[in-house]
Amino acid sequence: MNHKINNYIFLLSATILFVGCIDKNYEEPIVGQGSAILSNVIEHQSELTVFSDLIEMEGLLPLLVGRQTQDQMAVFAPTNAAIEAFMSENGYGSASEIEGLERVLAYHLTQPNITLSTLTQTNFNFIQTVADQNIFINRSGGQVRFNNQDVNILRSEFGNGTVHLIDQVLLPRSNSMAAYIEDNPQLSIFGNLIELLGMESELSEEFRTFFIPNNQAFMDLLTSLEVNSLEALIDAVDEGDLVSIVKYHLVNDLVYSANISNNQALNPQYGGMVNPRVSFDGGNLMLTYGENNATSTLVGVNDDIFQTGFVHVIDKVMMPVFFAE
Repeated sequence: MNHKINNYIFLLSATILFVGCIDKNYEEPIVGQGSAILSNVIEHQSELTVFSDLIEMEGLLPLLVGRQTQDQMAVFAPTNAAIEAFMSENGYGSASEIEGLERVLAYHLTQPNITLSTLTQTNFNFIQTVADQNIFINRSGGQVRFNNQDVNILRSEFGNGTVHLIDQVLLPRSNSMAAYIEDNPQLSIFGNLIELLGMESELSEEFRTFFIPNNQAFMDLLTSLEVNSLEALIDAVDEGDLVSIVKYHLVNDLVYSANISNNQALNPQYGGMVNPRVSFDGGNLMLTYGENNATSTLVGVNDDIFQTGFVHVIDKVMMPVFFAE
């Protein structure tokens, strides 16, 4: 009996000792899996001590310690210098003051595993993050950019997944198209039209570009149609036709200055018989539309990326050929 008790005490002591050993390093006793788990890869980088501590502090460490799923994850880890610079630029005395810190950190954890070779592919444009918002990838002058932000990958470390050391803090996009329209008094008529037509959901779909006519553009349209209000416009023009006009200004793609080529045809949700084209006129960007693309409107380029895409302002309401007089 005493012999059995002694064996039990020995096994219990060994178990306690083993648990204590894996508390920090998260080494799992699994035979045949030689790749380091991501938490250990991060911890072993002297430039990532702040990021490592914040991940643990915000309860995100369990996402990085499992072996079964980590080959489907990558981490874009800001260096200590990047985090310190971000805090200084934004007036934070400590990392705990960063608004939405947990979500900001989760925005650096991506699924699936993204390698450098994947990032450089021209047909690869989005990364899904644990924060449930995509990182938009674009390229300009050979530089891979994140959300139109210059971000350098200093080096990559490999384990059961990939850790990219980066020199910037990435932020989830907080500015929405709806808020931008609401806050811009020159776009109020378009905002009212969207509401009257029940098209608000179009502003929250991802990967869109809106070319929004300003108020003067709508006033010119109302004058040309001899009506004096949006309500009168809806009475004068079939509501379905108005929806089509709005969709003529909505492109299911991301259009921003770095990816525009001269005389490039766009593919709006409603194209009519002639798709609009973007072209350069000196230093100005123009949209041409209508019969033979003979009519043009000036584009006020805005390369700030919103939660769901881009918004540019134009000075005319574009009419599809179907509606041209």
